[in-house]
Parts: sequence; structure tokens; C-alpha cells
Amino acid sequence: MFGVPEAALANPLIAINPTWTGKTFDAASGKGFNRLVPLARYAMRVVAPAYGGLRRVGDAMEGFVFTYAPGTGLIEPRIPVVALDYGVPEYRNPSVRTFPIKRTRDELVELLPGLYLGRALLTMRGGEIRTIAHFALREPVAGLRA
Repeated sequence: MFGVPEAALANPLIAINPTWTGKTFDAASGKGFNRLVPLARYAMRVVAPAYGGLRRVGDAMEGFVFTYAPGTGLIEPRIPVVALDYGVPEYRNPSVRTFPIKRTRDELVELLPGLYLGRALLTMRGGEIRTIAHFALREPVAGLRA
């Protein structure tokens, strides 16, 4: 999480054992959620103890619900994106200093069919928008675990 001073201690741990494994999208509802490893349940007790939105599903955890829709990039380049909004009050995503997901917006662009580049943008308390991370997503391929 580049650009978030409070997360500096977590960056080396995330580089060794990332807890995030991807996202799931539901086209019918325009909602989605993040998929995480079971260890995330314990990490969240430390990082955002009041967040109760993680749920165990099989051998994974799901949480941090978002809505998504077409949009335009908030910062340069201001190109068409798929914008993921974590700030919907009913989702009760955390907005603590060490994990401000409620103030985060992910923006996705399709690079090749089924391959997406994402950037995570954080709106700072003063209104400045910062890129805090980049990530990639791919659509699941039959027989290949995403």
C-alpha cells in the first residue's frame, strides 16, 4: 500500500505472504467482493478490529464488498475505467487509519481480453487523491485456478 505511511510496516509482510487472492464480480447486481486467504481473518482483528464483514466460504475468506460501474479515471490518465466503490455505507467497510478501504476506489482497464490492470486510489482526508497500489486481474480460465 504505497503512499499510506501507517501501512509501511505491513508492506514487507504483504510482499512475503499476500492475503488478497482476487475479486469476484456479480454482473446482475453490479456488486462484488474481495477474496482473501484465511489468515486475513486474524490480520483484520489487528488492523481493523471493528470490521465484521469477513466471511469464510470453503477454504477462503470473502469481504470488502463494492459496487462497480463504468466511469472515468479520477486522476491522469482520465480514461474510461470500471470503477469499484467501497464507500457504500450499508457495506460497513472499514475506514480506520491503518486500513482506509472505505476511502479507496479501484479503477480497472482491460489490457487484453480477460486481462485487467487495476489501480487503487485513496482519497486523503484533505481531498487529495493518491495512487496507493497497482494490481492485475484475469478472468478465470477453465481448469486453471485463479
